[in-house]
Amino acid sequence: MNVALLVPAALFALAAVALPILLHLVRRVELHAVQFAALRWISARVPPRRRIRVERPWLLLLRVLLVTLLVVLLAEPVWKAIAPASQPRVFVAPGVERAAAQAAIGGDGAQVHWLAPGFPLLHEPMPTGAVPVASLLREADEGLAAGATLRVVVPRELGGLDGERVRLAHAVDWRIVDGRSPVGDAPARAPIRIALRHDAADTATPRWLRAAVAAWNQREPGRYLLEEATTDVPIAEGTRWLAWLSAQAPAAVDDWIARGGTALRIEQDDPRGDVLWRDAQARVLARSLAVGQGRVIAMPGALVPEALPLLLEADFPMRLLAAFEGVIAPPDRAPADAVPPLAQDAAAPRRNGTMWSGARPLDAWLALLVAALFVVERLVATAQRTGRDA
Repeated sequence: MNVALLVPAALFALAAVALPILLHLVRRVELHAVQFAALRWISARVPPRRRIRVERPWLLLLRVLLVTLLVVLLAEPVWKAIAPASQPRVFVAPGVERAAAQAAIGGDGAQVHWLAPGFPLLHEPMPTGAVPVASLLREADEGLAAGATLRVVVPRELGGLDGERVRLAHAVDWRIVDGRSPVGDAPARAPIRIALRHDAADTATPRWLRAAVAAWNQREPGRYLLEEATTDVPIAEGTRWLAWLSAQAPAAVDDWIARGGTALRIEQDDPRGDVLWRDAQARVLARSLAVGQGRVIAMPGALVPEALPLLLEADFPMRLLAAFEGVIAPPDRAPADAVPPLAQDAAAPRRNGTMWSGARPLDAWLALLVAALFVVERLVATAQRTGRDA
């Protein structure tokens, strides 16, 4: 290990050490003239000898040391570990077949673990259910030696993300193989009744809502109950969500929303609402607007790909579900080639913009030492002053 400085230019401030030295040289102890008879036998023609004399040298030493430590503190010292080269630490995310993982890893003799709680070895059974991949990557990175590489084999469709790009302190060897992260069992929740209302002649628009509800029920089977009818059929009791796919709505629909319902309305745009979706040209595609005790998902166009390009994207059903639920949940799945971790830790010490992995700041220890030295300097200065006055 060795000590390095993140801001070495601060050492130019060491010139301030001259200040306490000059003060001690210039300052004179107050002397009181005392007349006694023997002085008259000393010839006035003999000049007194002058020599440089430092008053209170121990106090001067403390003050010089205090200034020096303050300058070193400004230079931001770090304790940097110099670790020998080590084998990469290898992890395999659930969803990758063991044979495919071993082929991707190669035969370098490194110990291989599942990327799962407890990091079991690869020869143990594959963990079942969803695992928090992003959180486990950060945990594995924390236990890695400085200078080592984190090798991770992941399925092409990766789950367990947390909506934030993973940032690690070590280099990452990101290897992608065919596979899909397992999906965890969703907790049982109360069913939700959904009313779909459209014009009798409209047979194309409703199919997008049917497909979205079918996708929701893939994750939570049987939870979303869709009741489809034309606009002349009243909304059934117990309905929580409404998709009104007609340009005009009767007053009964407005009253239903104001009493606490949530409705998707097309061909409506209200600038007061919060923006939910935009297209590539930043045009607003949907807004969320509070109406009484309820809420409206207002779309300026119809529910067709020409007006809403998001219909053609794979994550549209989940974005629509988040809009109905009133929360924008971060995606927890993505293609693995789109989310490789960044080998950069914003909290790690830096020098000239470059991260130093494994470096530990010494600021806190130096600050404590400076405080203790200041207390000692005050005690010494006070004690010497008191002794002189006595």
